Amino acid sequence: MRRLALILTLLALLGMGRTAAREIRQGDECIIPATEVIQDNLFVLCRVLTIDGRVEGNLTGAASVATINGSVTGDISLLAGELTFSGTAGENLHFVGPVLRIEPDATFENPTGDLVAVTLSTDLDAAVQGSVTNVGYELKLGGSTGGEVNFWGGALDITGTVGRDVNAAVADPNATAFSQWLNLLFPLFWDTTVQKPGLVVAQRGRIEGDLLYTGPVEGTISGQVAGETVFTPISSQPDLTQIIPEEQRGGRELGIYLSQVLQELLTLTVIGLIGLSLAYRPLQLPLRQMQARPLWSLGAGLLALIVGVLAVFVIAGVGILLLIILGQLQLTGLSLAASIVLIVATLGSSGGFALVVIFISRVLVALFMGRLIVRVAVGDDGSRRITTISLLVGVIVLALLASLPVIGWVINLAALLFGLGAIAVHLIVQLRPAYERVPVLVYRAPDSAPPPPPIIEDSGKPPGMDNLPAGFRWWDD
Repeated sequence: MRRLALILTLLALLGMGRTAAREIRQGDECIIPATEVIQDNLFVLCRVLTIDGRVEGNLTGAASVATINGSVTGDISLLAGELTFSGTAGENLHFVGPVLRIEPDATFENPTGDLVAVTLSTDLDAAVQGSVTNVGYELKLGGSTGGEVNFWGGALDITGTVGRDVNAAVADPNATAFSQWLNLLFPLFWDTTVQKPGLVVAQRGRIEGDLLYTGPVEGTISGQVAGETVFTPISSQPDLTQIIPEEQRGGRELGIYLSQVLQELLTLTVIGLIGLSLAYRPLQLPLRQMQARPLWSLGAGLLALIVGVLAVFVIAGVGILLLIILGQLQLTGLSLAASIVLIVATLGSSGGFALVVIFISRVLVALFMGRLIVRVAVGDDGSRRITTISLLVGVIVLALLASLPVIGWVINLAALLFGLGAIAVHLIVQLRPAYERVPVLVYRAPDSAPPPPPIIEDSGKPPGMDNLPAGFRWWDD
């Protein structure tokens, strides 16, 4: 967590240069053709950004989709949903966003030019003169680096050459549920797939320095490591395999299964009991949507998951973009203060969203299943005692099903989406009276008849004629 905060701080302060952007491009689609040369720093805020020309300065800004085929003589600092870079970078490349692709024909001219990125997926197939620092789910390094590689995430795949040391922290290769979820979501937005977690140094991969990495299990190292290889194991779950005799057939697989069941059981039970003690009634309100609108809840869960993940990136991206602007305006003190707020907001929002998605949603599903079982078995009087028993029964059932090999991740994903969708649908139902009270303007069709004019009573005499003598008609003269 401290390393992630350090990386976010560094990215937040990327724009603290001494020069301000002079050229500004904004709009739905920003295109710099191959014949155009921008002789100054460039600030962009576009939906689609395409640079085929030349920028003689720094490139800073944000875009939904960015493609750089031209050259930028200075630093590149971008926030984007997707960046494809096949051009020339004169200095460093800094990127925040879900997907980063660096094509084989990309060029980093500065011998000390670095790549710093916070992504879900980074695909590096070019030669980076300096070092590479990446925080995210995966880094696929098929090119080469002149400096070291620092990676904190899930999967690191090295098929190219690293000029110096590799420092990495990776996840368990056996925990493939998250990568499978990403592969379900990625095709909706990006044309890419992710690999399973862990460290892989392919046969053609080479590390000129030391390989220092941490993880639950050792990585697959088939390539060459010129220096020392140091693996620091990190326990990800209790090892119950020693309880099962090794001579027993299938003992190890059963031990792994029981370990996962115990982990799920303890985690969901603790979170569920804390939730019932702190928010007894609010925790049960989404259960009505599970029973009344099961399919709607499942679909709403998928949509809520996608929107939530994108929202976390937007919160982080907008904050970093704001800090880059403040840095370009030489408001260094304000940028330092805002960077602290950015880190707290990003970690707080992402942590809260992860708590709801990974744990609270599944606790709701466990409570829903347990209530159905208890209602059939002994009845449900609505008391706290019956609710607590229902939670424990549901947690046991969900833990046993979600830990099954092969299909366990599907059950876990379905429970996650079902519970998250029930929360989303409940919030929509609660907010419906508020937006139904908003006044609605009535539109009158052009061919509708206009209302009749007001009727004015006619007394027969004009005003001021009441007291005239009889027969006085001067206007006839």
